Amino acid sequence: MTKDGRIAVIGGTSLLHSKLFDHFKEKVVKTEHGNVIVYADETGDPSTLFVQRHHADATKGAAVYNPPHVMNQKSYIAALKSLDVSTILGVCSVGSLTKEYDTGTLVVPDDFFNQASTTYFDDARGHLVPAFSEKVRQTILTALGEAGPQKTVASGTYVQTVGPRFETKAEVRFLSGLGDVIGMTAASEAVLALELGMDYAVICMIDNYANGLVGGTLTEEEFRANVKLNEKTVETAVQAILKKFNEN
Repeated sequence: MTKDGRIAVIGGTSLLHSKLFDHFKEKVVKTEHGNVIVYADETGDPSTLFVQRHHADATKGAAVYNPPHVMNQKSYIAALKSLDVSTILGVCSVGSLTKEYDTGTLVVPDDFFNQASTTYFDDARGHLVPAFSEKVRQTILTALGEAGPQKTVASGTYVQTVGPRFETKAEVRFLSGLGDVIGMTAASEAVLALELGMDYAVICMIDNYANGLVGGTLTEEEFRANVKLNEKTVETAVQAILKKFNEN
């Protein structure tokens, strides 16, 4: 809990098989953008919520996987706003666009590149200046610093693509000049959260080098193996960050 309201974790591939939030109770939140599955901690801290972005569509059901290009991001961000959330921690699996950042590294980006338009507004309210919340970023970095040894990069640019496919080698060569890590969700979430007055920042676990960056072709098997290998590091990071927020 922050002094301004509840905190929510939005998880993705990095937490698909995690049991970190298994004790949370499922609830359906209705919004004008669609119905959303949200998990609440009713046995511990009631101020903490969890959304699994790939399984958040209540109409389809929790068992149905939604890839990035069909996610209803407007619905789950709006649902969190309706539940008095003030702070959102995004958790994302990403590819590295630079040889300097290898798999198993946590990146806390301070900027993003996203050419896709995502907004709630069709009027002047959409003319905002997008950014990750620096306040949330600093809390994240403090928590990770206190949590112990893990490879952490304290800044960088997150490049968002549409998905669901990975990028071609030519696309990676181009996009590597624009940022440090590549994903499919966090930039849009940051914009939507900002539009509704919530602070949003993200931790990114590098689960693969972007296709062709270090030679050869990226395989899904390689990617999935690294996700599993890095899961515990992500869980430890999330726990440390939530603990730090609850201290504030």
